[in-house]
Amino acid sequence: MNISTILFDAGDILYNKPNRKSAVIDFLISRGYDAPLKNDPIEKSKRLDAHAGKIETSAFFKWLMAHYGVNNSQDVTDGIRVLKEQQSAVQFFPSVPETLHKLKRCGFNLGIVTNTFNPQEEKMRWFKTVGIDDIWDTYADSFVLQITKPDPRIYMAAIDPINVRPENSLFVGHAQIELDGAKSVGMTTVMFNPDPDCKISDFEVKDFSDLLKLPPISKVLLRTGT
Repeated sequence: MNISTILFDAGDILYNKPNRKSAVIDFLISRGYDAPLKNDPIEKSKRLDAHAGKIETSAFFKWLMAHYGVNNSQDVTDGIRVLKEQQSAVQFFPSVPETLHKLKRCGFNLGIVTNTFNPQEEKMRWFKTVGIDDIWDTYADSFVLQITKPDPRIYMAAIDPINVRPENSLFVGHAQIELDGAKSVGMTTVMFNPDPDCKISDFEVKDFSDLLKLPPISKVLLRTGT
């Protein structure tokens, strides 16, 4: 196994948004509305449509407020403001910058494969706060491509521009369906910060820095003396 390229999901892999759900729940309850369902398939489906560019982000936020039963115009305005604020309230996991820079020094190509409606420029501003905005060799954005994981095309969109084959690529994710999508095109998969139903991958790491201990990566570190 000769891995030259490491691809990462962004949210819940490099960073999370720890207060996003609680902030929305607190807002709804404070205005007299019910808390949203914990796992709402309708909301999940509509969010994927937004990630795929089938609905503009502003329209999705308006839809979400209506879906939550928010019908007062001021509440809608305030609720959308809360949603926007929490979209950007990111917290990076420990050792993410150090680990990524070490991988980069070893010669690995690094890339992002993300289901998102946050523009790449916005995410790069988040990345800049921890010094990882200029290390990426490739970036596959669902909103721009209008396809979402686990569609095989989004994984290939990350590696085709840098002339890398799937068998030389490793994908780090937290969702089973997205890990399965990477596996289906021939990539090695690594599970980190897994969802409750995420059980199967080639490797699993508990801490982000444990990526450096995985055999396909550690042998490169040893060879390069990094």
